[in-house]
Amino acid sequence: MISKKLNKAELKTLLSFIEKKGHPYVDVQLEILDHFACKVEDLMGSNQQMKLSEAMDKAYSSFGIYGFSEIADSYGWGLNRKFLHKLPAELWKYMKGWYSIIFIIYFSLFGYFVPADRTPFWDGFILGAVVILILMTLVYIFKYRPIYNKYMLYRGYLGLMIPLMSGSSVLLMSGWIGEILPVNIYHFFVFLVTYFSYALLTIFERNLKSIVNRVDEMELETYYS
Repeated sequence: MISKKLNKAELKTLLSFIEKKGHPYVDVQLEILDHFACKVEDLMGSNQQMKLSEAMDKAYSSFGIYGFSEIADSYGWGLNRKFLHKLPAELWKYMKGWYSIIFIIYFSLFGYFVPADRTPFWDGFILGAVVILILMTLVYIFKYRPIYNKYMLYRGYLGLMIPLMSGSSVLLMSGWIGEILPVNIYHFFVFLVTYFSYALLTIFERNLKSIVNRVDEMELETYYS
């Protein structure tokens, strides 16, 4: 069997084929392309007379009734596992930073000097913390966007981090928690949730910027190389 290597024009034809099969995300297309191109090259290498379109159809049929879906699903689950696996290390890195120490000292002094029974003040503090968290999340989403927003890597990250930070906001705004906990413990709970909420926000901003830079490079390499 003669070895066959697809050129850039042929690889782009394969990418177009993959997209037409219902896989719009660029990074998913590239993941599928690794498997798809190998099968197409094997078919065309074993039969020199076979056209690219015929090889693509035969190669696609070999993936079974689900087509490329199993590869796409596996890629998506792999991203989620990777994000969740890295989260504890990211939190630990945040906790060791100088800004984290300043945050802890500031709110420790804040909690010490502000009377525990000033309920309206604490309600305002909680509301302010939640509003800032939501606004900064929106700022980062609009600030760091890929060129075409067609990446599972980008959307998958938003799909994990936004629920985490939304959950933090819900915890802060949950009045029933303050009703079942002693006042001092409740205020410590508020500080703790606020601390980890802004830790998540910092992680969100740093990783989102990194992801967008990476996928923009992927876009340029894929379509403009």
